[in-house]
Amino acid sequence: MNAPGASPQFAPDAVSVIKALQALRQGSPTQPGYWEQVASSLRFLCRATSVWVVRQAGTDGAVGRLHGDWLLIGQSSDSTSAEFDVRWLEELTTLVPRAEGKGFAVGPGTTAAGLSVYRVVVRLEHTAASYALLDIPQRERANLNELVLRAQLVADLPGDLSPVPPRPGVTPAPAPASYAPVPAPVAAAAGQGGGAVPPQVPAIVGGAADGAMPPSAAAALPGTQTIHVPLADLLDLASQAMRQQHSGGAQLTIVNGLAAFTGAAQVAFGWSDHGYVRASTISHLDRFEHHSELVEYTESALDESLEYEFALRSPALPGEPVFAAQDRLRDEQGFRHVCAMSLRRGLEPAPGAVLIAHADDRTVDDATLANIRMMFDLTVPWLLDLRDREKWWGKRLRDWTAVRLGALVGPQHVWLKALGVAFGLFALYATFATWDYRVNGGGQLTTDSTRLISASFEGRVDTANVTSGDLVREGDVLSMLDTRELRQQESDARAEIRRYAAEADKARASAAWAEVEIATARQQQADARLARVLDMIEQSTSRAPFDGVVVEGERKDLLGAPVRKGDKMFKLARIEGLYVVVTVPERDMPLITPAATGELVLVSRPDVKIPLRVIAVIPVAQTKGQDGNQFMVRAEVQQAPEAWWRPGMSGAVRIDAGEKNVAWILTHRLVDKLRLMLWW
Repeated sequence: MNAPGASPQFAPDAVSVIKALQALRQGSPTQPGYWEQVASSLRFLCRATSVWVVRQAGTDGAVGRLHGDWLLIGQSSDSTSAEFDVRWLEELTTLVPRAEGKGFAVGPGTTAAGLSVYRVVVRLEHTAASYALLDIPQRERANLNELVLRAQLVADLPGDLSPVPPRPGVTPAPAPASYAPVPAPVAAAAGQGGGAVPPQVPAIVGGAADGAMPPSAAAALPGTQTIHVPLADLLDLASQAMRQQHSGGAQLTIVNGLAAFTGAAQVAFGWSDHGYVRASTISHLDRFEHHSELVEYTESALDESLEYEFALRSPALPGEPVFAAQDRLRDEQGFRHVCAMSLRRGLEPAPGAVLIAHADDRTVDDATLANIRMMFDLTVPWLLDLRDREKWWGKRLRDWTAVRLGALVGPQHVWLKALGVAFGLFALYATFATWDYRVNGGGQLTTDSTRLISASFEGRVDTANVTSGDLVREGDVLSMLDTRELRQQESDARAEIRRYAAEADKARASAAWAEVEIATARQQQADARLARVLDMIEQSTSRAPFDGVVVEGERKDLLGAPVRKGDKMFKLARIEGLYVVVTVPERDMPLITPAATGELVLVSRPDVKIPLRVIAVIPVAQTKGQDGNQFMVRAEVQQAPEAWWRPGMSGAVRIDAGEKNVAWILTHRLVDKLRLMLWW
């Protein structure tokens, strides 16, 4: 329903809305129809189809009709028969938590009549657990951000249940019972004006109201009206901004508040960064592109004000200097009056600047500018601290370091100066200091005490007991060949020996001495075959000839494999007598001296450094693919072998080449390469 006595067919003009809001600010919620007037003002101000003011049930002092967990305390609609839309009850569960954090929340919705609208929830700041619910039609999509900002500007209306004391010297106006109908053209202008400028609540317009400050110099321009904003209102705006949790929200609260108080079409605020102002916040815009024409002109005007301690105005009075950036912004964007001032305090660098632009014949007076400067004097340190806390920790560390270095080397070009000093000190150090230079290469543990274990006859491997890497003791069985066939040959040989022995005895009993000799010879042949078979059976078992480690031979490859006589099965190496074969690049070979010391780090144990001493240099280069020519250097290990060492282990080697100049160490390879490229 509408406010009492409101006419549903006419919309109020902007002046009526402003007067109604002024009356509500001076009034009290205890007055009859207060919340109905709030709902009606919000509906016309935000071009909504319906507005409801609700409070959570159980809040002390709340009265109204109950809808679920909510009390309806005021409403206004463009239809006299409209009731509370119960669909809101479901959407409040998601929109209210968001409105608690940001002050407002927006979501799509559909009314009971099937009309697509934007559901807007605005938190009322001075009323506990209370919210304004707005249905804004889809046709206002382009102006949605502005309409939400309008609702937020009204969200600080008095909301406690006690009367609000009037300001000294100001007589509160009674709350109007209704809005007076206005002609249709005026209503259309108020309702469809495009939303370029939100409704303003100036304290004094044109310098003619009660308590007006003396007119400023801007009033000397023909037809110009000045606006004065009391310091108390600006301090109240500062307190509202300081309740924000983020610097962006606080700055947006300030510029939107200034736009409302001064009736400005645009209020912009920017921070000074290295002597240039970058726009941080622009009224009525929650985001903007820095490369847009409007923002570029605004930043130029803000930057222009940094050079002066007084406010710059455009158009200028006769005889006063003309400021090009101000005039360009005014001409290109269609403003009538532009005023910009730096937030300078004495001789300190200005932290930023603020700009106020009007699209009509109004402008702020000098007293208001002084009040605005005082407000920023209070809020800027807090905003800077909040802004610094929101930065990434790396940027905070960079800024902290820049400040400390600035105190040492000067306020300008801090990083360049610090880098130059550091480079100069290092160049001086590199010219005279020396470092221990080491030649890098690859190394491998090697031993000359090795033994190949091969197959003694043709056959098949029946047993393999070791594999690569196993430690063995002298006499340990390494492998066994299959001896079943040899055992059969042994049985045959023994049988022949017995048979020939019996034939010899029989011939001897018959005195057949020739037969005795033949049988005896055959028995000796069988004995020889038996001895050979027994020797092969003994050789079928391979044993370790010394204590060492198996460096070649895999159990899985040998089991059941056929072998020929002489085939290699295992390779054993002694752990004693290990030495290191080092490969050194050709370019570093002249730096290697006999008896030079160094260190070996194996891949398997990079935490253990093994001391070395060069004992021989092989003077023949070997080519190893893309690595180029490599020289082999033999080095002995300067400590007792460890149990975990194995021949063939590889790693990195560093050989001491003596002390060298630091500059030479850092540049000698580049110099050598240039010499090869530029020789003639």
